[in-house]
Amino acid sequence: MFRIMKKITKTAEATKAYGKKLAEPFKYEFTFEAYENGEELIRNNAQLSIPEQVKARNAQELAKQRQAALVASLDARGIVKPTQENDPKLRLTNLFDTLMSSKLYSQEQAREMAATMLKLDWNDMDDDE
Repeated sequence: MFRIMKKITKTAEATKAYGKKLAEPFKYEFTFEAYENGEELIRNNAQLSIPEQVKARNAQELAKQRQAALVASLDARGIVKPTQENDPKLRLTNLFDTLMSSKLYSQEQAREMAATMLKLDWNDMDDDE
């Protein structure tokens, strides 16, 4: 099917990454293809009106490309997504949450047990959020 798409370039600003405030916010650019008319969106059993489909598809594409550009920009700056393997605070809070979900420990017991098991101190965990 022939599609006539319009390329649109946008700029966004990142102030947080993976739940943590960035020391230095930055702007990044991304491009997405926007639908320009309803014929580009006609589908079998379409439930949205043509203008609604255009709007929804454009919002979807914009969000997808903005997120891809953000991840690429974070990667280029060496900012990595926290995981169990690379973030002690995440390990500590996940273990705490697991212990609490067992309903066998009080909040204080779970905090102490998690810190002891991982050899980490809650006071050493900075709060970036």
